[in-house]
Amino acid sequence: MTKLLLIFVGGGIGSVLRYSMGLLVNRISNQNQSASDESTHWLMMFPASTLLVNIIGCGLIGFAWGMLGDPKDNQSLLQATLIIGVLGGFTTFSSFGWETIEMINDARPLAAGSYVLASVTIGLLAAWAGHAIGLNISGVNPTQINSGV
Repeated sequence: MTKLLLIFVGGGIGSVLRYSMGLLVNRISNQNQSASDESTHWLMMFPASTLLVNIIGCGLIGFAWGMLGDPKDNQSLLQATLIIGVLGGFTTFSSFGWETIEMINDARPLAAGSYVLASVTIGLLAAWAGHAIGLNISGVNPTQINSGV
C-alpha cells in the first residue's frame, strides 16, 4: 500500500512539473515572439513543451535506471516513486499522440513527421545516454547486468 501511495504522490508531482514546463516554454516563446518580427516563433512550430518534457524524462528515466538498477528487479520504494511516479507523471505519450494527430488534421504532415522522428530518436538517445551516465556514476559494469553476475 505504501508503494502505491508513493507512486500516486510522485505522479502528481510529475504532472505539476510537466504543466509548469509548458507554462515556461509558452512564456519564453511569447516573449521572443513579441520581440521578433517573425510571424511564428520556432518553439511554436510544433509542441515544444511536450518534446522537451519527453526528452528530459527519457534521459532522467535512463539515468535513474542506471543509478538505481533495473526497476524490474526488486523494485525499491525510491525506484517506484521516482521512475513510475514522478517521471511517469512528467512524461506524456498521450499528449504526443494527440498533438501529432492535431498537426496532421491542420494539414501539417511535414511538421507531424518531424515531431515524431525527433521525439522517438532524441528520446531514445536521451534514455541511452542517461542510462550510460547513471551506470558510470554508480560504478556498475554493464556486462554484469546482461550476464546476471
